[in-house]
Amino acid sequence: MSVQVSKRYVLGEYRLEPDKRLLSRAGKPIHLANRPFQVLLYLIENRERVVSRHELLDRFWDGKDVYYVTLSKCVSAIRKALDDHADDCRFIETRWAEGYRYIGPLEEHNGPASPTVVEIDRTRELHVLIEEEVSGTATTAEAPEVLTGRTPTRRTGLSRLVPLAAGLVAVIVAGVMLWNGRTSQTSKSPVSSLAVLPLKNLSTDDEYFSDGLTEQLINKLSRIHGLKVISRGSAFLFKGQEIDPCEAGKKLGVAAVLEGSVFKNGDRVRVNTRLVNTSDGRVLWASDHRDRASVDIFAIQDEIARNTTAALQIKLSRDGEQRLVKHDTDSVEAYHAYLKGEYFWSKRTPHGFRKAIESFQQAAQLDPRYAAAYSGLAANYGMGIWYVPFEPKEALDKAKEAVSKAIEIDEGYAGSHLVLGMIYQYEWKWAEAAKALARWIELDPSSTEYGYAYHLLSLDRTDEAVEWIRRSLEHDPLSVLIAANVGEVLLYARRYDEAIEACQKALELDPNYGMAHTHLAQTYVQKGRYAEAIAEFQQGIALSERNPALLARLGHAYAVAGRRHEATQVLDELLKLSKRSYVPPYSIAQIYAGLGLKDEAFAWLEKAYRERSTYLGNLKREHTFDNLRSDVRFQDLLRRVGLSG
Repeated sequence: MSVQVSKRYVLGEYRLEPDKRLLSRAGKPIHLANRPFQVLLYLIENRERVVSRHELLDRFWDGKDVYYVTLSKCVSAIRKALDDHADDCRFIETRWAEGYRYIGPLEEHNGPASPTVVEIDRTRELHVLIEEEVSGTATTAEAPEVLTGRTPTRRTGLSRLVPLAAGLVAVIVAGVMLWNGRTSQTSKSPVSSLAVLPLKNLSTDDEYFSDGLTEQLINKLSRIHGLKVISRGSAFLFKGQEIDPCEAGKKLGVAAVLEGSVFKNGDRVRVNTRLVNTSDGRVLWASDHRDRASVDIFAIQDEIARNTTAALQIKLSRDGEQRLVKHDTDSVEAYHAYLKGEYFWSKRTPHGFRKAIESFQQAAQLDPRYAAAYSGLAANYGMGIWYVPFEPKEALDKAKEAVSKAIEIDEGYAGSHLVLGMIYQYEWKWAEAAKALARWIELDPSSTEYGYAYHLLSLDRTDEAVEWIRRSLEHDPLSVLIAANVGEVLLYARRYDEAIEACQKALELDPNYGMAHTHLAQTYVQKGRYAEAIAEFQQGIALSERNPALLARLGHAYAVAGRRHEATQVLDELLKLSKRSYVPPYSIAQIYAGLGLKDEAFAWLEKAYRERSTYLGNLKREHTFDNLRSDVRFQDLLRRVGLSG
C-alpha cells in the first residue's frame, strides 16, 4: 500500500499546510478564509509566472457574475494574513491590468498526507454564486477546522443532518438573494457610455491586428443610437499600460469598459473579452476562451458586439441590429490589409502615411467593392498634404479618384462624405464642401469628428469652431491629438490664454507629442514670448521629423523676434530643400512676411495660388500674415480663394 505524500510550504516565518488548510506563524494559526487560502496556494504553485486576473476569476469564480472588487478583496485578505503591503510587497506582487505573482520566500517540504487532504476546488457542480466574505470571521461550521487544523470529529445520524440542512437553507437563501439582485439589475436603465480598451496583443507580432480589431469594435459599437462610445484617441492612451478597468473607466468618464486580449497563431485566433461595470468592477459579460479559425473573425466581432449590447441592457431595432453587424467586406485578406492601413494611419508620421496608402491600396485590390478601403486611401492622400508633405495637386487628384469610387460603391458610407468635404475645402470649393459635410452629418449625426472645426474656422465661424472642437474633446477626453487641436483652434480664434492652457493640457497627456509643442509655440509668438516660442518650436520639430511647414514657422518666429540671421538660415535651408522635395510655397512666404519683405512674401503666395495650394484655405485665419492684411494684394488673394466677405 503506497503512502500518500503531501506538500508543506515554509514562507519565511509562515507555514502553509494545504492538507490541513492551515496557515500559521510561530505555531499559532492565522485565520484565512477558504477562497483566499485557495488563491494563495494557487499563486504559490504557479509562482514561476504572473497569474492573470482572468485566470483566477475563471478558476475560482467561474468568471461569471463576479466583481473584480471581489478578487481585490481576496488578495487583500491574503496580504493581511501575511502582513504584506501592496506598496512594499514581500509576498504578492500586483501587476496592474495583468494579474498577481507570488514572489516571497519559499521552502517546499514533503511528508505523509493527513486524512484531511483538501484539493483546490476546481469544479463547482452547484452553479449558484455565493460571494465569500474575505474579511471578518469564518463561518461557525468551518472555524474549528480552519483555525486549528484539527481533524473534524466524525458525525453520525442527526448530528450530521442538522448542519447539512442548515447549509442547504443558507444556499437557498443566498440563491434567492442573488436572484433578487439580478432581477434588480435587469430593471435598471441601460448603460449609456462605454470605452473599448486596446486589446492586449499576446502574439509575437501582428500588433496591427489587435489594434485594428479594437478600432473595429469601437466603430461597431459607436453605431448604437444613444450609446456614447469613447473614440480611439482616448482609448489608446491606455495601450500597454497596466491599469484596472475601473480606474480607466473613471478617467474616461464611462459606465462600462470592454477589455481583453487577442492571440493569433497562423490560421487560428483567440479573442477573449470582458465587459466590466466601472462603478463596482462587476463583470457584466465574458466571452468564451476557444480558439477559432481566422476566417471567423467577422463572426467573432458580431458576437462581441451583440453580447456587449445585451449586457448593457440596450434593445436594438431591426435597423439598429443590421447596422451593428454590417460588414464592409467579406474578404478576410482585404480586411487584414485594411487593418494594417488603419494601424499605419494612426501613427501620423510621413512613413506612416506612405505605408497606410500601400495597405489601403492592397485592400482595395483584394476587394474592389471595399468602400472603406477607398475612403481610407483618399483620407491618407488628403492628410498627407499636411504631414508628409505631398505635392497638393497630385495628392488631391488621387484622393478625389479614391473617394469617388468609395461613394459609387456605397453612397451611405458616412466617412466618404467627410473625406469628400475636406477635399472640396482644400480646393476652395466652399459650397460643395458644405454640401458634402451636410450629407456626412445626416448619415452620422452623432459624430464629433474634430476636422469639421477647421472647416468652420476657414469660413470665419470661430465660435462654432471652438464649440465643435470642445464637443470632440468631450467625446474623446484623453486624445492628445484632439487636445492639441483644441489649442490650435483657440489660437486661430485669437483666444491665446485659453490656447496656451489647452496645449499645456495636451502635453500633460503626452509630453512627446510634437504638434502640441508647435501649437503652443505659435501661441507664444502671438503673446510676444519669443524665447519660449523658439524653444517649443525646436522641440516640436525634432519630434515631427523636421516637417518643412514647421521649420518655416520657426523661421517666422526667429524673424519677428529680431533674430534675422537665424531666420535667413532657415529660409536658405528650405529653399535648398525645395529643389529636392516638395516645400509649400505658402510656408516660404511666412518667413518673408516675418522678415517684413512683403513683395517676396506675395510672390510666394502667388506661387501657392497658381498651384492651388491647400494651405491657402487657412489664409483668413493665418496670424503669420497679419502684417500683410491691409495690403490690397492680400484682399485680392482672399477674394480669389473664395474667402472674402
